[in-house]
Amino acid sequence: MKISFGRKNYNAKRIYEKDKTILFILAISMSFSILLFLLGFFTLIGVIGFFNDIISGVDFIVFGLLSAIGPIGFYNNLKAKKKRETEEQLPDFLREISSSTSSGMTIFDAIKSASKGDHGRLTPELQTMAAQLSWGIPVKDALDNFAKRVGTDSVKRMAITVNKALEIGGNTAAVFNAAAREIDQAKRVEQQRRTEMSMYAIVIFISFFVFLAVILIIDKTIFAEIIKVQGKMTGKQMPGMSFAKIDVNMLKYTFFSFVLVQSLGGGLLGGFMMDGKLSSGVRFGFILVLVSFFVFKFMF
Repeated sequence: MKISFGRKNYNAKRIYEKDKTILFILAISMSFSILLFLLGFFTLIGVIGFFNDIISGVDFIVFGLLSAIGPIGFYNNLKAKKKRETEEQLPDFLREISSSTSSGMTIFDAIKSASKGDHGRLTPELQTMAAQLSWGIPVKDALDNFAKRVGTDSVKRMAITVNKALEIGGNTAAVFNAAAREIDQAKRVEQQRRTEMSMYAIVIFISFFVFLAVILIIDKTIFAEIIKVQGKMTGKQMPGMSFAKIDVNMLKYTFFSFVLVQSLGGGLLGGFMMDGKLSSGVRFGFILVLVSFFVFKFMF
């Protein structure tokens, strides 16, 4: 018996669906990042130089890393924030629909009336849904389209629950009221999770800054004295003793590589634990890498 397995194509368009903006940002940021990585590589091997070596090859590599993770991280975070703000207004909208339908209004009239009110970021979506209903689109399809535009799990569950309840029939006001309570409960659970996990994220961020401070203290005390002694002993010979020469730049970039890994890993883990989204981790990783770069550029 021959068993065939379906083959899935995993690409950026499949992952990000129809969001052309994020594909554009990915294309621009990755192109710019590759250019910076190439400049950094050729600078490190001595093929090119810039401004009397004021900008080093490592600087270009760091800029390339920042350009690769920064735009996509901040854009995804803005999208998540917009969805979260839209979702926060949803329980009030559902309760308003419940109140309107319990007073005898149809769902179409209730949604149309609610779309004229101020519901924050949810208002444009309600206006779109009211316009679709006025064009003759069924309530089920209008709710499905609304859930697809918002794109959060709780909104999709709400649309499925309301549509099933409307198909079965019954008390429409109670259905919308129950959907509002479900979203409120999901928000409370998410807020509790954020509160608990934020403490661990704060510990990770504090550990990063402590590690960065320790590296700076070691450089300004122990290695500063070693380099000072090395300068005094240049050209001198002592019987039975030899001094190994310390490459200051190599020492600096070694320490910086330690801090770079710590900042990127700590930012990704801390942001993910705080918000439960990798985009937030990328955003915090960008910030910590940027802090590390400026600290080593001007204080090391």
